[in-house]
Amino acid sequence: MAEIPITMRAAVTRDWNDVHIEEVPVPALEPGEALVRVGACGICGTDLKIVAGVYKGSWPPALPFIQGHEWAGTVAALGEGVTGLQVGDRVAAENHKGCGACANCRRGRYNLCEVARSKGKTYKLYGHSAQGAFADYAARPAGLLHKLPDAVSFEEGTIVNQGALGLHAIRRCRIEPGDTVAVIGPGLVGLITVQLAKAVGATRVIVVGRGPRLELAKELGADEVVDITTTDTVEGIRSLTNGRGADCSFECAGAPEAVVASVNCVKRGGRVALVGLTGNKEVSFNTDRIALDEVDVFGVRSSPNAYPELISLIAAGKVNVKKLVSRVYPLEQINEAFDAFRKRAGGAIRMVIKI
Repeated sequence: MAEIPITMRAAVTRDWNDVHIEEVPVPALEPGEALVRVGACGICGTDLKIVAGVYKGSWPPALPFIQGHEWAGTVAALGEGVTGLQVGDRVAAENHKGCGACANCRRGRYNLCEVARSKGKTYKLYGHSAQGAFADYAARPAGLLHKLPDAVSFEEGTIVNQGALGLHAIRRCRIEPGDTVAVIGPGLVGLITVQLAKAVGATRVIVVGRGPRLELAKELGADEVVDITTTDTVEGIRSLTNGRGADCSFECAGAPEAVVASVNCVKRGGRVALVGLTGNKEVSFNTDRIALDEVDVFGVRSSPNAYPELISLIAAGKVNVKKLVSRVYPLEQINEAFDAFRKRAGGAIRMVIKI
């Protein structure tokens, strides 16, 4: 590896929707951390909400701030006590660092660390409440870094974060062999969930959305689609299932109406995974239906313990992520990339910053 510089380029959010490329210090390593030369970092819908100030005060807690939480790169240096990694290793990075001591962390649910909202330093959510990876270098605890096979590019490695989220949702919702699955919202995580559902035994996947993404969903394994521009979501799914409803649904759109539809489109005794975020918008629906039909509703946050399996699925060709990288931009064009993703230019699935 080349000698580590003192400063690096970074995309710094100075104000809401005001991002500048600046020279900042390369992060110093703490014990147990590795310094990674970032290869690529993806832009997701949450990034658009963060940069717009939707979660100001928490994501981020203050400005200036460096975003970026879906990324991959090459280990450039190792801090004191790091084992299991070597300089030159290609890695994808998780973004949740739990305290390691609370009851949830001890159970492996570090995505739900109990000190997360205490503003303490033992919990970090990189790219949200702690500095992210729209930069030349990023320092991370070694335990958050997972090796990437040589066959998986850094651009593809940026998809691991959302792919692992989809895998966590699949586990939470308990897809069983022979299930009929509805995926509402054919964005990145929705299109990965289509493939994962098939990989774990679902025999029928229905995707709800609009535009060219529906055709892509079919290419990636969807059996039927419901176009929301012409058909009501719930009516469409019930029509395709002879009135019964899906065995389980995955809400991946992050829209209040999609949340309601995800609950109402499943069968009696069905399961619902809420994957999307509405941006703190209120959602109203009939809870009697949930109680009387014993519908299980699962919240899904991040991707605990899911990176290694998802990377293996990508490497084995079980999950196709090549088709999900829409366009690659250099770091200097990050504002153009944000704007293109905001407008969903050309039906974009994921914009990636190559660093």
